[in-house]
Amino acid sequence: MLVFIIPVKSKQVSHSWQHLSRLFERCIKSVCNQTSRDFKVVAVCHEKPQTNFSHPNLYYLQVDFLPPSLSSSNYGQVKGNGDIDKAKKILAGLTYIKQFNPDHIMVVDADDCVNKDIAKFVNQNKSCDGWYLKQGYLYEEGNKFIYLNTKNFHQSCGSSIIIKYELYSLLFIDDYYNHHDFVLRDDIILQKLPFVGAVYIIKHGENQFMTPQKTKQLGKKESKLVFLLRKLFKYRPTLLTEYFYNNFGLYPIG
Repeated sequence: MLVFIIPVKSKQVSHSWQHLSRLFERCIKSVCNQTSRDFKVVAVCHEKPQTNFSHPNLYYLQVDFLPPSLSSSNYGQVKGNGDIDKAKKILAGLTYIKQFNPDHIMVVDADDCVNKDIAKFVNQNKSCDGWYLKQGYLYEEGNKFIYLNTKNFHQSCGSSIIIKYELYSLLFIDDYYNHHDFVLRDDIILQKLPFVGAVYIIKHGENQFMTPQKTKQLGKKESKLVFLLRKLFKYRPTLLTEYFYNNFGLYPIG
């Protein structure tokens, strides 16, 4: 069985709890839309987001440790308090799901969407140590286009690693959850997922890393021409169509 773990930011560090809740609802609808019934989803949170969506495979784990404050959370900085909070929630979820006897786990950021066939594929390949998502879609909230990252999706998106439950400790460095590497300790090498597995969603106001301000800063470091050429080389644009709703549960949020 594959278990998805979704760490959710606290209301105390959210810019808009209502908007974050809508992003979260889209995420869990996407994750729960698996073609296989053999999966579980555990959302780990301080406060349960506002949603009327329910599913028999969806569980909530509310933690009681203190959340980071908005002024000191360092969201958007490498290994800041936001990263520590996220890692603690993931670890709490990993302890909680022992009751399900999972074969594999996948951490999904609470604003992303995933492919509906992930659980089916993983359950058909239980002997594999795990996979990394080299390819994935990038979607800027409200855009008519979506972009396929064909090079290094796992380097930017947290929803990019599937691994055997007993190997999850290999993804943690001190208080940091590391999704960037596919060659792990103990000679464990994750396989490339043979299909596009997730959509990384940015510029909606609640991203931990790719905020509108940060993307603007990255663009200013190089000329507009170089920035656009690099983006076109790395990403393949396509129109946002019904395909992405049917296969990833992706729909625009106003």
